[in-house]
Amino acid sequence: MANAASRLNKIQIRALFPAVAERYTLLGRRAIGEASGFGAVWKAHDNWLDRQVALKFSKVNMAEELRLCRDTEGQTVRVFDYFRSSDGWNAYAMELLETPWLSVSSFIRNHTYKPRDLQHYFDCFEIARSLLSGLGHIHGRPYSRTGRFVHADIKPDNLFLLLVPKKRAGTVFRMPTAEHLVKILDMGISTENGAPLFAYSPAYSPGKPLARPGVDLYAVAVTFLELLTGVRPDPETMRHKTRIRRFVAQKSSGSTYIDKLAVEFSSNCATACSRPGETVRPHVQYLNEHVFGGNGLDLIALRAVVRHVVDGAKKDELAEFLFGIVAPYYGWQNKTELRLGWLRESVTSLYQREMLVLKGQRYFPA
Repeated sequence: MANAASRLNKIQIRALFPAVAERYTLLGRRAIGEASGFGAVWKAHDNWLDRQVALKFSKVNMAEELRLCRDTEGQTVRVFDYFRSSDGWNAYAMELLETPWLSVSSFIRNHTYKPRDLQHYFDCFEIARSLLSGLGHIHGRPYSRTGRFVHADIKPDNLFLLLVPKKRAGTVFRMPTAEHLVKILDMGISTENGAPLFAYSPAYSPGKPLARPGVDLYAVAVTFLELLTGVRPDPETMRHKTRIRRFVAQKSSGSTYIDKLAVEFSSNCATACSRPGETVRPHVQYLNEHVFGGNGLDLIALRAVVRHVVDGAKKDELAEFLFGIVAPYYGWQNKTELRLGWLRESVTSLYQREMLVLKGQRYFPA
């Protein structure tokens, strides 16, 4: 539904905010970004500092939103100026996130969802960990009496990614570090932990009456599943781990081992809304232990098997295949029996860790 700010044109904005008009030149013919329930964002040029910024306008008092952006360390946008008109309008200037930044909603719309795309799952796990890192700063210290807030409107429209993947030796993880990967925007309905919730996006909310970190964690689960599959799960799916498992299976990574991690993480986040004292910490720990904490070459080998060994392979065949995958990381030039023997042991290890399954004499990705 359009709000008052989304209906403003340039002439009206200049009339409402003479100080904004003096310093900033609005660019384009209309507001940018996704539709918002409380404001509208324009791209603008700062004539004093010769840089481009984003200007947000709203009929709603945005002082609390600005305070949160300024006081929260980490992954919120930087705020530069704040303006109020004589008749109750508000505006503030903030950093403009442009390419290579893009919203998670844009990522989902433009991503080509392919079958057995294990690398996409790894990317989504990185995004989820970064999002949890940013929420940890917003939620504050668990036992503090002050400085604890709930965003209350986590969704793809309000998250931006720094999408600059780089291939790194010895790992499948290729995104920027967690503190630089995700920015959390639109703190307009953020509220103190424990306060009543008056507004939220129903599709990403568990419908709880009070603001708790679990409300944001539920939204993380919905957003994560939407990132994985390109489809937003409905509330019925989110209520049951079995339904989440079926939902993930529709766009499987090609590895039931990785699918299980995605289901477990999503289910844990989704049910956090029923635990008033929940924090992001156990969910970060889960990712660090089960996704990021293992042997990087195991995941590289699993990714290669998922991509290229669809019909399975015997242990010797798989060792020969994996030699070409891992040799660059170790600087191997020659294919020796000692190295192939080590790779056969690695195949056994992947099987024991349930990353591979054995059918007859052939190994398949689990």
